[in-house]
Amino acid sequence: MRTYRNIVLLWLGTLAVVGLFFLLFPHYEVRLASFGYNAILSLLFFLSAHIFIREPNHNYKFIFLNFTLFFSLSFFFQITYFVGRAFLSDFRYASHYFQVFTLLAYIFFYSLAIVYVVMDMLFRDFKVYQKYLCALGVVLFFYLVYFHPFFGDPHHLYGTEDVRQYKLVYENYSLFAEKFGRAPTTEELASFMVLPTWKDGIAVGELYHDQKVARIQGLLPYLEGDNYRVFLWKPMYLNMIYMNVMMMAFILLFFGYQYKKDPPQGAYVDKIMYSFFVFLSLDVLHNWSMIKSVEWRSWSDIFAVGQYISLGVLLAITFFFSLRLRFITSVQGEFYESELAANPQLISRWRDGIDNFVIRHFFGTKLIHGRLFEKRT
Repeated sequence: MRTYRNIVLLWLGTLAVVGLFFLLFPHYEVRLASFGYNAILSLLFFLSAHIFIREPNHNYKFIFLNFTLFFSLSFFFQITYFVGRAFLSDFRYASHYFQVFTLLAYIFFYSLAIVYVVMDMLFRDFKVYQKYLCALGVVLFFYLVYFHPFFGDPHHLYGTEDVRQYKLVYENYSLFAEKFGRAPTTEELASFMVLPTWKDGIAVGELYHDQKVARIQGLLPYLEGDNYRVFLWKPMYLNMIYMNVMMMAFILLFFGYQYKKDPPQGAYVDKIMYSFFVFLSLDVLHNWSMIKSVEWRSWSDIFAVGQYISLGVLLAITFFFSLRLRFITSVQGEFYESELAANPQLISRWRDGIDNFVIRHFFGTKLIHGRLFEKRT
């Protein structure tokens, strides 16, 4: 109980400091869903940090170290609201750069945390550094494929072909309206301007008239209000979808291997991985809705609703992390995890309260006395 009290006090203290910052310093608009989302991530940070400290299984320490690093980014998400307003307000692109690198760090540590769990199960006899090499090799391969342009050019999102064409359409639309005193039609704007195509940041040709009309028609809705922000961030969120799908594939590998080989597993780790699978699925849905949106404000409203659903899954993850902490700090849990590390071949999987609930309500308890799906001899 003392451990949980310390966690709650640290968490509430952190929220109080963040709330004080919002009261004292200028910041961007923050929605209740976003604040709650970041608040639960910070709670998970304190939970995973305590699990890392108290973990009796040496190998599992590094699993929860990775999760601790991942959840620590919740503090950077809170800072995002102040960069460009309270801090670095004189630097035009401060907020943009900070968001870009925060998202890059988020997806990297997220991927590493998920993939390392799978590597730990697949290569149980490997040393820790070997598991890290395997996990980093996989993560860095996909990470560099999708995000390498950002490291050479933090301004990459502003230099894509789509954004360059958007700028030209916006400028010529404004020039036409100023010159003739009215908004142009699509055909008029196509005749009024030249719209090149780019490759590697260099204009390599011009679109034909029909192609130009179609392209301008697709870009016109983004000229209104803040809609350009959807267009600007689209490549980032698309690449995040690819990374999310990669992580989901590894979680499916985790459960496939678990079903096929049935290796001894730490308590609640499978429940945590299942929750993350649901969480990743929601992330894909949110990011896909962003890519397919036209109006920034309407997408923000839809995203806020979606965040409440994700918040529910985060609460489930928090629940399983807290159960893991309670288990490893108990006498039986410490013994089980120590034996699992020393003599895994002599240990059967721990059947927790969730397993018992499923067996009690969906299976006949008289038929199942041992491990689920165990082959009978």
